[in-house]
Amino acid sequence: MRTKVVIRNKFRFGIALLLLMIFVVMALMISIGEGKSIDKEKNINWIFVKVKEGDSLWTISKDFVDENVDIRDYISFIRKVNRLESAVVYPGQILKFVDVKTYKLLCKE
Repeated sequence: MRTKVVIRNKFRFGIALLLLMIFVVMALMISIGEGKSIDKEKNINWIFVKVKEGDSLWTISKDFVDENVDIRDYISFIRKVNRLESAVVYPGQILKFVDVKTYKLLCKE
């Protein structure tokens, strides 16, 4: 036999439902953020670069690496950090980079 549920105060029910949804969304955001961040436990100083017309990952990365680092590996790392599906960047896009010393430390781990 089915029981009928009667909502006596729709305002309170709406508030309770809203709070429940906020709690679920916050819990999901926290759980997703735990595994995706490279610097969650490390204190990394990111260098933010705004892409200009004619820039590419290659030309920007040249400013951050030295002759001891394979620039292709560095670009692959930067693509992962910035969650880029390809190496194509667009003017106005803001990307995160690290200096060569930090990059070497992150690659050793």
